[in-house]
Amino acid sequence: MFKHIVWLMLALISSSPHAQINYPPSHIAAKLNGEALLQFSLSNMQQLGSDKPLSAADQLAQMLRQRLLAVEARRLYPPETLHPASRIAFARDTAIEDRLASSLRALYGKEIEQSVKALPGSTLKSLYIEENTLTAAQQLAVFGSKQQISLEYALNPEQINQAKEITLLRYQLANKGSLTLYDIYHRQNVQGRIELYAKNQEYLNQQIQIAFANLFTIDWANKKFGTAAVNDYRRSLKDQEDAEALMKIYGIGDQHDRSEHLEQLAKKTSPAEIADYYRKHKNEFKRIAKVKARHIRVNNEALAKTLILQLKLGEDFAGIARQHSMASDADKGGDLGWITHQGTLNWVEQIAFSQTELSQAFRAPVGPDEKATWEIIKVEQRIEDYQAADSESVRYAASAQIALQKSRAQFKRLLDQQWQHAKIEVNPSIGKIRLN
Repeated sequence: MFKHIVWLMLALISSSPHAQINYPPSHIAAKLNGEALLQFSLSNMQQLGSDKPLSAADQLAQMLRQRLLAVEARRLYPPETLHPASRIAFARDTAIEDRLASSLRALYGKEIEQSVKALPGSTLKSLYIEENTLTAAQQLAVFGSKQQISLEYALNPEQINQAKEITLLRYQLANKGSLTLYDIYHRQNVQGRIELYAKNQEYLNQQIQIAFANLFTIDWANKKFGTAAVNDYRRSLKDQEDAEALMKIYGIGDQHDRSEHLEQLAKKTSPAEIADYYRKHKNEFKRIAKVKARHIRVNNEALAKTLILQLKLGEDFAGIARQHSMASDADKGGDLGWITHQGTLNWVEQIAFSQTELSQAFRAPVGPDEKATWEIIKVEQRIEDYQAADSESVRYAASAQIALQKSRAQFKRLLDQQWQHAKIEVNPSIGKIRLN
């Protein structure tokens, strides 16, 4: 299934958008502290943006901000802090090169495809000088026994040195080069390494083809636009990711990502700050204090669904409860009375608090050998109030929001300082950029 992936990848890009370059690739869009940012990078980033690309001026402003933040991020934090290692993530250098190659294919796919068709046999394999199959002895020396179970799927220093000595492919691009087993191993996240440890030769061959396709794409771009232009574009991609990494450290962006900086700010939040936040944002702490509800319990899901349909058509809930419910309160029309949000609620009460009116049919959480029942719940009235100002839930939520506000203000000050001290020269053809 793998062997045609690379060739299909190159074929599919024939329908991709084709970037138009109407200027020399070395054309300077702006200078930041004397360092050029090229129009080639600006155009690429602009076209790879959202469905509604930014104007050239707005895109340039964004890239300048990212470059400033990236420089500061690299100054403040080591690479392992900016981009923590992860078993499921790819190595940083691999991720950047893959992103560079894939974006070039997205932008210049038609021209790249024509370059492939112009090769002997219309195949990238015509650029191969030598292919080597990994022998069983080499596999054993590097990855160990196939039956061996590993927790880390990571090579030790001796295995790495052995993998570096095993050449899988020699090729001819602008210069002669080679791909070693370590090159392929280094490209993998944990899922890929599992395949290599499992001696999946087909997967290994596919990864060699993908790695070479990326090398060809970048080599093509170097020849077409110049190494300086491609390097600047690579730098812009790095800038973007390093700026986003700095934002993540500050807890700005995806709120699902953990931020130690935010956690420390939250711990330092004072009771007075929490009380002030609660007073100004009291509606954020509104809750359902109690609900008045009824329920129907039946032992058949089909019957439950039929009853729900009748209720939606206007049938009286209490009357249907008296007729069909098997619960002890059926003679009272399934009346659950007022349920208050105090103590531990049973599962029916929890559902009642989550409903606005009529529920769907909920299966009781019983074991596989227990008789199942289905509950239908109708909320007749809801009373709202506010969480107590001195409650733990208020302290937690308010301190988190206060920390986020402080962090955003800190981040803005950092960016503003960078702008104020930066020397920015913009090509007049782009127009005026907004710095803030």
